[in-house]
Amino acid sequence: MSGTSRHKSCLECIQTKRKCDRTWPRCQRCVARGSECQYIGRNRHQPQRSPDTNVDQSVPISERLGGQPSSNWELEQYHADPTSLLTPCWDGALFEFPNHFNLASHDNFIFNSIQDEVDQQASSSADPGIVRAITPDSKLQARVEFVAKRLATIPRTFAQYGHTMFIHRIQFQQSYSPALQDAMSACALYCMKSVANQALVVGNLEHKCQQLIASTDALLASKTDLLAALQALLLYQMMRLFDGDIRLRAHAEADEPIAILWASQLSALTYNAADTTLAAPDSTDTSVVTIGRKSDWQSWLLDESIRRTVITTFMLKGVYSFLKLGYDSPTDLHICFTAQAALWNAQSAIGWRRAQEETERLEIWVTRWDEAIAKAKPMDLEELGVLIMTMLWGPEATRTWLGEDVTLKYGLEMA
Repeated sequence: MSGTSRHKSCLECIQTKRKCDRTWPRCQRCVARGSECQYIGRNRHQPQRSPDTNVDQSVPISERLGGQPSSNWELEQYHADPTSLLTPCWDGALFEFPNHFNLASHDNFIFNSIQDEVDQQASSSADPGIVRAITPDSKLQARVEFVAKRLATIPRTFAQYGHTMFIHRIQFQQSYSPALQDAMSACALYCMKSVANQALVVGNLEHKCQQLIASTDALLASKTDLLAALQALLLYQMMRLFDGDIRLRAHAEADEPIAILWASQLSALTYNAADTTLAAPDSTDTSVVTIGRKSDWQSWLLDESIRRTVITTFMLKGVYSFLKLGYDSPTDLHICFTAQAALWNAQSAIGWRRAQEETERLEIWVTRWDEAIAKAKPMDLEELGVLIMTMLWGPEATRTWLGEDVTLKYGLEMA
């Protein structure tokens, strides 16, 4: 595991007034710039070995493969205006987070030295908005931690059940998509990762992801194939972004624009093919899905999977951006989804039609969350709805609305 200096930032970061992660013997910024990294009072040339591996930590990340992932991540400061992040509007900066924590191997987040960094930046910043955003009064951290933790568990859930908040088991079984078949095997193998087999698991994960990207042409792929490709890529992204391994995380960051491109293309394909569309509130834009109540189950399943996958793509982007940078770029996304658990969890056309007759449809625009959710009951929501509610309302208000039973189901009692 990489060592972290207990001293102040390195000289290079101090001189350039940049944030330093204080990793010994070289911080990540100096590694990326190829510059000398010197800490006051420490010998740069002192050999340093990892207690978990035989990898020389002074070797650049690009020259290492499959080293023991570090769990000693460190949250970076929040730079976002809380009011912009808490606004219940999808076409603003809704979800975003900081880096340096191993979600895949820890039940709880480990945040090291954040208070010192927050205090230091707050005292040195001349921007009152930045000071307000990074002080301990900011209530975004609990929301972000909970959602990130849930996203990090999705690959395991998919490997075990073949069903997640954006991948439906029946559609997966019927489409028999090679992309999702590969993703399931990669998820299952990743769940068995250990120190002994880590290099093999990581190598397989990277190979599958590169193979997927190389074989997918978003402009030529059918709607069904592009959906499966994006779902598979999201699973790879969740494993790599939250693993804790710097190299995996860097590759996932590089592939993020591809996920966004595929999501945008998928939305365009669905919108162009839709016979009936729903206008977005307060906008001349339209959603990407037909929503006729009498629509065929298979057609609805495809459209709903697309909507949920697109939403999850931007949720993951926002969550990770906030974890790493403290802010997210605005996303002009006008889309709704069906928040009714009985409809999404239906495993047959008969069960789906019965759920339509017995439950509220709950087509929800995130921009009008409070209005739409007034018609819902706690048992109506499944995971996607719970995550969005947590981001908009915060864990405490969400727990109050959901009640004890549903709170325990999604692990919100510890959020």
